[in-house]
Amino acid sequence: MKKIKLFIPLLTLTLFSCSNYLDVNTDPSHIPFDKVSPAKLLPGAQVGCYAVQATSLNQLGNVYSNAWGANVQQYSGGYTKEMQLIIDNSFYNTIWDNLYLNVNNFQQIINFSNTDHSNDNFVIAAKVCKAYYMQYIVDLYGDAPYTDAFKGIANRTPKYNDDQFIYRQLIGELDDARALYAQANTNAADISTYDFMLHGNMVGWMQFANTIELRMLNRMSNSTGVVGAYRDQRLGYLVSNTNANTYSDYGFITADVTINPGYSIGNDLQLNPFYSSFIASAAGTLTQNYSFIAATGHYYKALAPFSAYPTGSSHEIIAGSGINYSGVSDPRLLRIFRKGSGQADFRAVTQGSDVVDIFAPGKASGIPGRVGYGVYNPNNQVPSVASPLSCSGVDGYVMTLAEADFLQAEISLSHPGLGIDGAGKFNDGITQAMNRSGAKVVSGNTAAITPSQVTSYLSPISGINSKPYFGWTGTDNQKLHAVLYQKWIALIGLNGIETYLDNTRTGYPLTPLATTATQTRRPRRLIYPISEYVANSANVPDITPANVFATTDPSQPFWLLGDPALGN
Repeated sequence: MKKIKLFIPLLTLTLFSCSNYLDVNTDPSHIPFDKVSPAKLLPGAQVGCYAVQATSLNQLGNVYSNAWGANVQQYSGGYTKEMQLIIDNSFYNTIWDNLYLNVNNFQQIINFSNTDHSNDNFVIAAKVCKAYYMQYIVDLYGDAPYTDAFKGIANRTPKYNDDQFIYRQLIGELDDARALYAQANTNAADISTYDFMLHGNMVGWMQFANTIELRMLNRMSNSTGVVGAYRDQRLGYLVSNTNANTYSDYGFITADVTINPGYSIGNDLQLNPFYSSFIASAAGTLTQNYSFIAATGHYYKALAPFSAYPTGSSHEIIAGSGINYSGVSDPRLLRIFRKGSGQADFRAVTQGSDVVDIFAPGKASGIPGRVGYGVYNPNNQVPSVASPLSCSGVDGYVMTLAEADFLQAEISLSHPGLGIDGAGKFNDGITQAMNRSGAKVVSGNTAAITPSQVTSYLSPISGINSKPYFGWTGTDNQKLHAVLYQKWIALIGLNGIETYLDNTRTGYPLTPLATTATQTRRPRRLIYPISEYVANSANVPDITPANVFATTDPSQPFWLLGDPALGN
């Protein structure tokens, strides 16, 4: 019998730190903020920005990419604004507010006195992180405060800069970081104790800088004119060493970029923020979000074979598209999500449906799939079903190697002259993603993903690489969809916002709207938060839903607009 539904849970997303000393904004010694050393600032800035990525950005992207839905078997309502596509100035304000709050700490590191070059490595890390997280401000909001930002009480009402100008400035920050590293000043202090991401590996910071820039240049894939020429020039620097530039000597990341300041079950603030938001409290109590978030029908159909589809269910991704799901069984189906509590079979729910409606023939409705602990499961740790905190101290993922591989596979399609092995990077990305999520889970939820399963999945004869739009076969357009489709699977639960941004940029991967959607497309940007309309009303642009949903609008991120006018 169907259980009585509960009211929608409170999906609270907050910032996290792992010990009080990381909270530089409430330093117990009351040191003036501009006097706080880079060694004290860097850990908190890294942890704070990552918490936004793992929670607010991650959730919005997972819902907008139709991987996460609501457990309608037990709750009424939920994700209403996201599914109905209702956007206003209260929608996901934590993204803007908390990214600016924490990026300010990176800026203070950059501004800190460094005449003897002892802080060079701190500055390098700060500039790279600043570029990484400010990119999301531009990608989601377009124009934003930049040249006047991060000045505290010296400028409480910063002017807005043109978004493509900010992009160029952020790439300039990456250039500065690379130039500073090239100077190899012997006074530069070792930052390994304070660097929770790359542990003082400065070559790793150079590779991360290159990969961030590659992501930014991929965002500009539709740009023409001056911006397109700028993109092509920068790609030459990164990949083919043109103009005697040495950036390409570093290459791109060769391992996942992770973060771990000492996540543990000591208390809720010390948990990995993904776990504390979406899995369990430090006491081991499953969060309301864990009970609420459900696997979507789109997710189920994308990873299940046709034989497991509901009787009479369409194979078409979006009605009228003419493109069916692949029908290839993906061994990650029960890794990214797990079976609902007490369920022998996996079920899912179509976004917008008020019943659990996606399950194998001959089965019945029941609790849909829940977020899998294996989403965060490095080093083949084996979390117990009865002990959800057994992996709560694992690393957070800032950028995965799989994403870097897919970025290179995509750019190989638009710029074949760069000589990147697109097919190889595509297969590498899938392999990396499967290896990352492939540890065995107990209690019969799934078996380990074996090397033979990976090989079978990648087969050009009967596996994914035999399927246009899903594997490396067919036209370049079909391969582009395959790259972004595989990137979507790889980043579900880790950094879902990337798929939403890919979809607004290219229309790929094909992603159904919720049945309750009140618009014909997802928003192409967000509306500035209410904090800006209250505190910076003289400068913040007036953005309405009409701007957000228009096919083209000058307020939308510049990389959606082809050949935007240059601004500052």
